[in-house]
Amino acid sequence: MVHTRGDGAGSPARLRIAMALYSDISFDSRVIREATTLAESGHDVTVYCLGGQVPADAPFRVVARRPGGWAVLPDRSSPFLAGAAASPLAKLTSRVRWVVGYARTVRAWGRWAVRAAGEVDVWHAHDLTGLLAVGPLARKPTRLVYDSHEIFLETGSGARLPGPARRMLSMYERLLTQRAVALVTVNEGYAEVLATRTRPRRVVLVRNCPPRWSPPAGSRRLLRDAVGIDEGVPLVLYHGLLSKTRGIEELLEAMDQPGMDSVHVALLGFGPLSAALAETATQGRFGGRLHVLPAVPPGELLPWIAGADVDVIALQHTTLNHYLCSPNKLWESLAAGVPVVVSDFPVMRRVVLEDPSGALGGVCNPADPASLAAAVLAVLNHSAPERELLRRACLDAAHERWNWERESSRLLELYAEIAAGQ
Repeated sequence: MVHTRGDGAGSPARLRIAMALYSDISFDSRVIREATTLAESGHDVTVYCLGGQVPADAPFRVVARRPGGWAVLPDRSSPFLAGAAASPLAKLTSRVRWVVGYARTVRAWGRWAVRAAGEVDVWHAHDLTGLLAVGPLARKPTRLVYDSHEIFLETGSGARLPGPARRMLSMYERLLTQRAVALVTVNEGYAEVLATRTRPRRVVLVRNCPPRWSPPAGSRRLLRDAVGIDEGVPLVLYHGLLSKTRGIEELLEAMDQPGMDSVHVALLGFGPLSAALAETATQGRFGGRLHVLPAVPPGELLPWIAGADVDVIALQHTTLNHYLCSPNKLWESLAAGVPVVVSDFPVMRRVVLEDPSGALGGVCNPADPASLAAAVLAVLNHSAPERELLRRACLDAAHERWNWERESSRLLELYAEIAAGQ
C-alpha cells in the first residue's frame, strides 16, 4: 500500500495519511503543524474532523462532517461537567444517556471517516476520541499511529466517569494502542503515564513547540494597541481557553494584591467564560485594567503574545493531566520572547527554572493569588535592561531547544520508518 512519487528510482516514499480529529481544527495548532510538516515532506495528508478552517495555503486537505440529529458531540453538554440534576435518578439517567450517545456518535463518525478516506497507508488518530473512531477499523496493511495530546482519561468528562467505566475504557485504549506502530505524545510526563497504562510498541515524544520566530520591529504594539495602553505600562497576558480550572479566577484575584494596582491584564481567547469575563471587566474594582479579547488563529498568535511583559499559566491541580502538562501556551510564550509565570508543577517547572541559560520566568502556587502576584511582580520589578535580557533568554531557549524544527524531526523519522516498511 505504500506509494512512491514515481519520479525515478530511489525516490522518497509517499504515504497517504489520513488524520482523525474528533474536534474542530481551527485552533488546533498541533494538528495543523503536524499535517503541514508531513505534507511538506512529500506525503499526501487529509484531516477528517468535525469542522473548522485552516489557512488557505495549507498543504493538506480538510474534510469535515459534524453529525446531526441524535448525535452527542464534544461540547459543554456533558452532564459530568454540569451541575447536579434534579434527583439522583435523573442524574444517573442523563449520564448513561450521554455516554451511550457519545459512544454511538464517535463510532458512526469513525465509519464515515474511514469510508470517506478510502484506501490509505496510515491512520493518524488524534487523542483517544480519534483512536476510538478509526482504531477498530484500521486493518492491515494500513498502519495506525496514536497521537495523544493529553492523558485523555484524566481530563474533562473522562476524569469524571465512574470507576468501572474508566477502567473499561482504559483497557480498550490499551488494546487499540498496542495495534498502533507508535504512541506519539507531547512531553515526558505524559509519556511515562501513557506508556505504563497502554504498553505501546514505542513512544515518540513530539512537543508542540512553534517554529523559530524572531519578533519584527513594532510587534509589541499589536496587543497594547488592542487594549489601549502605552509601552511601559505593565501588561500581564493569559491566552488560551477561557474556562474554569485554568487559573483565570486566581489571576483576577491577584490583581487586588499589593503592588499589582498598576498592572493591566489581557485575557486573549475563547471558551465558556468569555461572556462572563467580558462583563467582569466592566466592574469598577478593576479600573479599566482588565481586558478581554477574542482568540486569534494559531498562525497569527506570536505577534500578539510579544506585547506582554509576562504570560501567566496558572493551571489548577485538579487533574493529573494538568499536573503533568506542558501546554501550548508555554512554548508559544517562549517563542515570542515573553517570560512566563507557571504553576509549580514538575514538567513546567523544569522548563522554566532549569534552562541552561537561567530562569525563564517564575513559578507559583496557582491556587494562591498572593503567590501568583508575587511571581508576576518578581518579573515586572526587574529593571528595563534586566527585563530585556530575560526576554532574550526566552527567545534563545526557544531558538536553541524548544522549537518545531527540532521536535518535528522525530515525527518525520517515524514516518520515514513507516514508509520504509519498518
